[in-house]
Amino acid sequence: MFTDRAKKTDFKKAAINEWEKAVQSSLKNASLKDLYTDTYEGIQLSPLYTQHQIDYRRIDQYPGEGNFLRGFFPPGKKRGWRIAQKLKEEDWNKLKHQIKSSLQRGQDTVAFDPLRLEKLDDVSFKELNDFIALDQIPLLIFSDRRRFNIIAQNLLAENIKVSGAVAADIVSAELAEGFIVDVDPDCEQMEDWISQIKLLDLQFPHLRTVMVDIKPYKEAGAQVIQELGVSLALAVFYIEQMKKAGWTPVKTASKLIFRFSIGSDFFMELSKFRAFRVLWKTIADAYGLPEGKQAVPVSAETANLTKSVLDPYVNMLRAGNEAFAGILGGVDYLHVGSFDELSGHSTDFSKRIARNTQLLLKEESFLDRVIDPAGGSYFIEVLTSNLVNEGWSFFQEIDKKEGIIEVLREGWLQGKIKETAADQLKDMETRKRSAVGVNVYAMGNEQVRYPKTGSTTRPDAEGKVKLEPLQYVRLAEKFERFRQRSSQLSLKGKTPTIRLICLGELKAYKPYADFVSGVLASAGVQAVWSDSFKDLNHIKRYMLESPEKDFCLCGPQSLYAEFAADIGCWVKESLPNAHLDIAGSMTEEELASFQIDGTFYSGQNIVEKLNDILNRWEADLNG
Repeated sequence: MFTDRAKKTDFKKAAINEWEKAVQSSLKNASLKDLYTDTYEGIQLSPLYTQHQIDYRRIDQYPGEGNFLRGFFPPGKKRGWRIAQKLKEEDWNKLKHQIKSSLQRGQDTVAFDPLRLEKLDDVSFKELNDFIALDQIPLLIFSDRRRFNIIAQNLLAENIKVSGAVAADIVSAELAEGFIVDVDPDCEQMEDWISQIKLLDLQFPHLRTVMVDIKPYKEAGAQVIQELGVSLALAVFYIEQMKKAGWTPVKTASKLIFRFSIGSDFFMELSKFRAFRVLWKTIADAYGLPEGKQAVPVSAETANLTKSVLDPYVNMLRAGNEAFAGILGGVDYLHVGSFDELSGHSTDFSKRIARNTQLLLKEESFLDRVIDPAGGSYFIEVLTSNLVNEGWSFFQEIDKKEGIIEVLREGWLQGKIKETAADQLKDMETRKRSAVGVNVYAMGNEQVRYPKTGSTTRPDAEGKVKLEPLQYVRLAEKFERFRQRSSQLSLKGKTPTIRLICLGELKAYKPYADFVSGVLASAGVQAVWSDSFKDLNHIKRYMLESPEKDFCLCGPQSLYAEFAADIGCWVKESLPNAHLDIAGSMTEEELASFQIDGTFYSGQNIVEKLNDILNRWEADLNG
């Protein structure tokens, strides 16, 4: 009876104004405007999306048709993505063993980092081909120009068949060091690179050899619209360069492979890959690439930008989220970074977890059997459309400035990306952006394995142009340095500690004490809570007997009005070397009237606050 009744039930269509009323009633004193979110891309996200916001004429019904929004290939021609965990070893023999072992454990691509090998000349693809069918299991090897030349020579010396990609992006490879290849046609480096591309094409016609690498831009802080615009500008540059060398755009496109990093904004990153296919279709049509020759492979890696050496197991969750976004977006190759990768000492366990992240999404979640699973979502479709429009506009802006090389030489692009990076870092510092285990819910007393810092060799400047560097950033770096400084203070006998003076009942002071403790933990500073105080004399005795002389008042505003001024005046007279803060937002005038040194409050730049605290302690310790 219940089933029959349910089948006959009609659901009333809700109007937008009814939804707004229901939401407003749940928001109490807040406004509907508070539910709108501005992204780093300048896109405002709405709390509600409807079919009326979608232009169905721009949405493909099936993959492999239209503007490739839903995928480059029709159903049945391509399934899923390839697991391409990038292996890192210094010794070739150890790397060979790792490759074989990884393939036995679910990896289906031969991917390794040539920058880590001490003797790149030792690489033998014939040795790999003895136990791997390289014409069936693809290569995925990305490198700089110099290492690309060595790998290319090693390949050309072998009489074997290979597939996949052995590629370099000679424009982007050394931006972090502030160099770009001289693109003058008479430049020896450019000539050598083009020569190697052509030789590889003769012997390995199906091998992709020209990388469009967006990873350096993402890792420097670029937002998604910038990534999309740069990807098109780089592709156009390579097509035009190879035209001068006698190749048609169709020929060059057959050699392209795009590499992206995947950030933490799940829906934005997912939509990025869908938008990229639409934008690439526009470029392909402009160059007259025929149908069936327009698809390009996309390789993706989870970003180091979002990772931290602090509470490293959380990196598993971050990488899993990023991998999920890339897969739903339709990437062709995927590398998931191990949770301890930043330490420089990834263990077999962490590598296994990273690989198994992909295997779980494939073997248990069956994501390789679903085509464009996010397609049709009003939110995703609108967001993708926004990225297509804005990404194209950014590409046009680069094109008007005479292309990717010129905007890099001028420093214009670096400036744009640095502005975005600064916005992200500021949001981390004010905790508008949260990183679990870093600036929120931090374990202040954890044992951290910091990466070794050593001297780096300067790149050879011959045949290159010096320009403004586009240096990698990580959002957690400042907090990692705070932890190191706190650790050094502890080793020198001054354990970083602040005593919290708790005023009133537990339920009154706990929110304030929790907030201050959380801020301090992000720098490895201990917060020691006092008992509940309701008497001024007890507070004075506690402060006099405390071995530490850094305090923070925590309690409701009513008790601040009763105690703060008296405590502040007494501390200045009786404990002149003590430092007294207060929890809560206060003006400079209020702090001066209470004779209190500083404050902790929501929205504060905690990096500046914590830096001042550690500077003071280090100065005291060093005399």
